[in-house]
Amino acid sequence: MTWSTPDGTPAEQPDLVLAHLSDTHLTSPGVRYNQVLDADAALDRAAAVLRAAVADGRRLDAVVLSGDLTDSGDPDAYRRLRAAVEPLGVPVIYATGNHDVRAEFHRSLLGRGDDGPVLQVHRLGGLRIVVLDSTVPGAGQGRLAGEHLAELTVELAEPAPAGTVVVLHHAPLPPPSPLLSYFALESASRHALARAVQETDVRLILAGHHHLAQSGTLGRVPVAVAGSTAIRTDPLGPAGHERTWASGAFNLVQVFPETIVVSVVPVDGAPVVFDLDADGCRRVIDAHPAP
Repeated sequence: MTWSTPDGTPAEQPDLVLAHLSDTHLTSPGVRYNQVLDADAALDRAAAVLRAAVADGRRLDAVVLSGDLTDSGDPDAYRRLRAAVEPLGVPVIYATGNHDVRAEFHRSLLGRGDDGPVLQVHRLGGLRIVVLDSTVPGAGQGRLAGEHLAELTVELAEPAPAGTVVVLHHAPLPPPSPLLSYFALESASRHALARAVQETDVRLILAGHHHLAQSGTLGRVPVAVAGSTAIRTDPLGPAGHERTWASGAFNLVQVFPETIVVSVVPVDGAPVVFDLDADGCRRVIDAHPAP
């Protein structure tokens, strides 16, 4: 059916649609994530949702994965990650997280042989996607090196036709739990990133690490955090507790000329309530005529 609006104007359609996944935490064969979860099965559930959407004619222009893609840097886990997402047939953009091993991440996913932080720049039509490396080798917290931010500043000096999306693993937002507060992006790096993106064409920052879908701002720039495909942090756990649930999600990012819409897509086996086809939608619309 043709999408309708109450005032008769054409429904807005996005210029680009991105799937934003994070914190897949794929383990070595035979090892369960946190001794409990099958992270591969969790990723497969998310990828199956995307495959079904594409098969049903829904648009998908790229997949962005914002770090902690493996739990220990196992080369086989990176191979399985690629096997899960690259058959979607769209560009896949990878960011490294604190559980990834940078040198192996570079070899397996970027085809590089170095082990220093890399500023990645991708272009999808007029949209520029800049990927930062916020990891500190051997540590859990996030940090953005001064030279790395200087590279970002140089890149952002020239605007992109459709603006820029910045991707990093450690979310530049206050963490939702006590344990994550210890492993957060360091405040100096958070403030430095805010200065680097202010007054530029950056429209959105995508991040992960918190295992919880979140939204906020860094200065005036919106931030969207994707939940983990495998696990969900409970921000309402008992005071002083770190509590998680076996519940996955990812974000759908729709880029319009004047705005960007981020929707959370749970992947937790919830039952379908209704599924209206075109005729069913038309009956609902006809029952609610615009005044």
